[in-house]
Amino acid sequence: MNRYHESMEHCAPPPELEEQLREAVLSAEPEPQARTAVYRPRGFFRKALLAAVLAVVLTLSVGAAVLVDWDDIFTGYFGPDAAETPMAEKAFQKVNVISVCDDVAVTIREALVSEKNLYLILDYRLPDTVDRELVEMAYESEDWQANCIDLPDISYYLTGDISWEELKAADQDRWADIDWTDYTSYCGYVERAGSSLADFRLINYTSGSSGGSESQGYDMETNTLTYLFHIVVKSGSADFTAQPVTVLLTPPVLRVDGVDTAVTDHPALVTFQPTGSSQTLTASYQQDGVFVQTVLSPFSIHVQLTGNTVYEGLEDLRAATSLVLTDGNALPVQELTRSGLSGSTGSRPDEALPFSLSFSCSFQHLLDVSQVAAVQVGDIQIPLE
Repeated sequence: MNRYHESMEHCAPPPELEEQLREAVLSAEPEPQARTAVYRPRGFFRKALLAAVLAVVLTLSVGAAVLVDWDDIFTGYFGPDAAETPMAEKAFQKVNVISVCDDVAVTIREALVSEKNLYLILDYRLPDTVDRELVEMAYESEDWQANCIDLPDISYYLTGDISWEELKAADQDRWADIDWTDYTSYCGYVERAGSSLADFRLINYTSGSSGGSESQGYDMETNTLTYLFHIVVKSGSADFTAQPVTVLLTPPVLRVDGVDTAVTDHPALVTFQPTGSSQTLTASYQQDGVFVQTVLSPFSIHVQLTGNTVYEGLEDLRAATSLVLTDGNALPVQELTRSGLSGSTGSRPDEALPFSLSFSCSFQHLLDVSQVAAVQVGDIQIPLE
C-alpha cells in the first residue's frame, strides 16, 4: 500500500488543523522502502507524503457535504471516500436503461462519465434456457480451464440512438455464420467492418484507447451476471458526452468440463446518453525538438512524448511524471495510479532510445483536477488548460 493510498484511508481533518498537519508530516521520518534504480533527492518521501495529505485535505474537506448514492462496486473500485467528493457528483449518472434483446436483457445501472472516460455497471440477464446451477458452478470454479463463464467482449459506438430491433433487422443474417465461442470468428464483426455499426466505432474518433472488464458476480435467483466495464480515450475527437453511446456485447461463453457453449446465438446491444460535467484538462509543450501532450481527468492520465527522449521505456516515463498542485507541491503519478499501464513505444533503427513514448493509466482514487495546476515530465512543466 503506497503513501497516497494510506492517506486516502483517513477522513480529512478540519481546516484549522492543516498547519499542524503540515508540521507533523514534515517532521516525520519516512519508512524505509525498496526502490528500483530511480534516484530520489533527500526529503522526497516526506514531501510526497505532505503533498498527498494536503491533496486529501483539499479534496475531502470540500466534498464532505456531498454524498453520491452509488453502487458498492464503485466504492470497492475507488475507495470508501470517493462518493463524498465533488468529482463523483459531477461524473456520476444513475442510468437504469434496459434493452431486451430477444432471449437476453442488458441493463446499464450506473455510470461514471467524463469526456474521455466511461465506467459502466452492467447487468446481463441470461436466457431462461441456461442451466442456472451450471452457471453458478462454473462461475465459482477455481479450475477455469475446465469450468468457467467467460466475460463478454464489449465494443463501444458513438451512434446517435439505435435500437435492438434496428440492429437485428440489419445484421441478423450475418450472425448465422458466426461462432460466438471463437474470437477469430466474431472479431471481424465486432472489431472491423462486419457490423452495420462499423461507421460509428469509437476507434474511428480516437488515436488510441484502453479499457478493462471485471466480473462482479452472478445472481442465481435473477439469472444475471454483473460486470464493471471501463474505457479511456487517450486522444482524438471522441467525447462520450456529445451523443448517445451504444454498447455491443458478445454472448458470454459457458465452459463446462472443457466444452465451450455460447449462452445465446446473437450479440446484445444497449444505448444510453452519458451525462457529466467537463472535468478533462489538456496541455501540450513543444520546444527544442520535443513535443509533449497530456490529458488529465479525475479518472486517468495520458502522456505522450515525442522527440529527443531520455527515457528507455514506459515505466521510466511514468516515473518521471508528476502532478503539480496549485499550492506548489508535486505528486508522483506512479504513486497515484493503479498497477496497469498501457502505451506505445516508437524507435528508430539508428537511435539507442525510443523516439516516441506514450502511456495511459487509471488513478486509484478520483482526482480533484481543480487542484492540479500543471503536469511535470522530467524537467518540463506544462500548465494545464
